Amino acid sequence: MNSCQVGPFSLVNSMQHLMADARAAARNTILQYVSRNVIDTVRYCVVQWPRRGEAQQTKQIIEQAGLEPEFLDYEMLRKLQGAYRVPGEYGYDPQTLKIRGAARARQLLRFPRVKRAQTFLELGCWDGMVCAALAEQGRQATGIDYRSTGFDSRVQGQNVELLEMDASNLQFEDNSFDCVFSYDAFEHFENPEAVLQEAIRVTAKNGHIYLDFGPLYYSPYGEHAYRSITVPYCQFLFSRETLCRFVEEKSLLHIDFKHVNGWSLDRYRSLWRKYSYALTQRSYEEAVDWSHLGLIQQYPSCFKSEAVEFENFTVSHIRVLFEKN
Repeated sequence: MNSCQVGPFSLVNSMQHLMADARAAARNTILQYVSRNVIDTVRYCVVQWPRRGEAQQTKQIIEQAGLEPEFLDYEMLRKLQGAYRVPGEYGYDPQTLKIRGAARARQLLRFPRVKRAQTFLELGCWDGMVCAALAEQGRQATGIDYRSTGFDSRVQGQNVELLEMDASNLQFEDNSFDCVFSYDAFEHFENPEAVLQEAIRVTAKNGHIYLDFGPLYYSPYGEHAYRSITVPYCQFLFSRETLCRFVEEKSLLHIDFKHVNGWSLDRYRSLWRKYSYALTQRSYEEAVDWSHLGLIQQYPSCFKSEAVEFENFTVSHIRVLFEKN
């Protein structure tokens, strides 16, 4: 057999390698473009669904609990703090910002109705990298934030503009945008209803509003204080005085209690219903987090004193796509 010939076993082996490479390439392509919603849904089915029975049991424990104690003491905070790690960093390095911005732009444009949009407005854009990614796709994108300190210097060009502006008082004409959207900002807006009103006003008829945000205040990390207090549900287990004392004595990052609006899941649901005359829901998802039910079971009185439905403590994120009527 000369050097140009290939034996049958070598040929089969080569074909197997080629097929394996092709499958790997296809898998990587699918993973690159699959939406975060799909990934989260799969994760929910694998991790969360088996805990459904535990969640129901936890609900019953709250219903049967008394109202004392309303808060745990300082020593319990010190003990629990050592039992929980700091959650993974959100990531603000340049590469992460670019990757996240591109992923979110792809997610938006996967909605068939949004894919046709040409003009976009992002509320609470911070770095503006989602707008930059949309501009690269030939869209006209505007991003606003109440402060300009987060604007990324890489965001520039004729198809994108970043502005310092209050989301509850937008300086745009009515019906200015085909799509208004926001990522991880709606739980921070002081007056979500005013922001939604403004979003409706500046969205064109038959245009779309997409809101993707969390963790909600009543969910495990809803206080957004995890860089200082690692204990889930710290906002219900401890008083603000106890939390502040602990942070000060341990020289941890200051907790800005005004950083989130404190809205419950119920309030958001009521808000969607209130504006159903102006908006039609085209897609809706509530992501559940049952990962810290044990804390609720141990200290149910701290949660019962909040007087809200159990579901408020377990829904962490909301993703909703509206169409303006």
